[in-house]
Amino acid sequence: MPSYRAGMLGGLALLTIVQVVATHAQTNPVIGYVAAKNANPKRLEIFKKGLAELGYVEGRNIRVEYREAVLDAEYNGVMAGLVDRKIDIIAAANVAATQAAAEATKTIPIVMLAVFDPVGIGVVKSLERPGTNVTGTTMYAPQLVGERLQMLKRIVPTLDKVAMALNGNNANNAAQFELLRSEAGKLGIAVEALDIRKPEDVDAAFDKALAFGAKGLVNAVDAFINSQRFALAVGAAKHKLPFVYSDVEYVMAGGLMALGPGHYEGYYGAATYVDKILHGANPADLPIAGPTQFTTSANRAALKDLGLSLPADLAARVDEWMDKRPPVER
Repeated sequence: MPSYRAGMLGGLALLTIVQVVATHAQTNPVIGYVAAKNANPKRLEIFKKGLAELGYVEGRNIRVEYREAVLDAEYNGVMAGLVDRKIDIIAAANVAATQAAAEATKTIPIVMLAVFDPVGIGVVKSLERPGTNVTGTTMYAPQLVGERLQMLKRIVPTLDKVAMALNGNNANNAAQFELLRSEAGKLGIAVEALDIRKPEDVDAAFDKALAFGAKGLVNAVDAFINSQRFALAVGAAKHKLPFVYSDVEYVMAGGLMALGPGHYEGYYGAATYVDKILHGANPADLPIAGPTQFTTSANRAALKDLGLSLPADLAARVDEWMDKRPPVER
């Protein structure tokens, strides 16, 4: 009898432990984090740092399910899977992820991480009052399109034709190209769009730029274009084309020069939106935070290989110098 009772008590104790663990797992909020496959891993580190400073430790009081995609069309399936799992928040790390999430659910809160032009892509009504289940941070800074072109003109004084690498699947890339066209028109510069929607489009884009007679390149802000930053740096070096990029990550990949807000500020700030939503805030009422920090970066190795030097005043603007060459040509 004693052994039977001891066994029964032991079984009850084990059942209690299982129930407590199950209850604990159920009460921990779950975030679905969705990003491009080869996004800079430091972005996620910065986001998790922001969460940790707010008291959220993965595996202890919060759970994160990670998903990734390469092509824009792949995000729809990714988001459908997360919605089926009834997660608490979707953390969308790019435009394609945000659009797919907004199409997949109107109820699960969606937090953007440094996503470009959320109003332009139609996922919110305004930056001040989103009015939907989408909120978070943006790196929208359209004024930089003209500033990058001015930089390129300073580097290449004879610049009369410029091409923009963009993703035709991204609704706001067309608007960025029109901004470039407008700014270039003021300087008497002709423009050409280089549509890159899959990795194998990169080489063809450079062929098109050369046929156009481009003396320099810029890029539209886009997650897929960013994922091709190494290939773009390789192509620019191979064809001796000066390229002014939208983010320091391109320079880290061996690119020439960049002016942009970067991603880290937006990734860090996105954690506060997760915290507010988990405490009951409605995404529709949370204003979207824009960039406040802008960085100019330049690559000494790329300048040397192109036989270029920066004018003194432009060199004085550089916040971060690097000495990197792109990876060996594919």
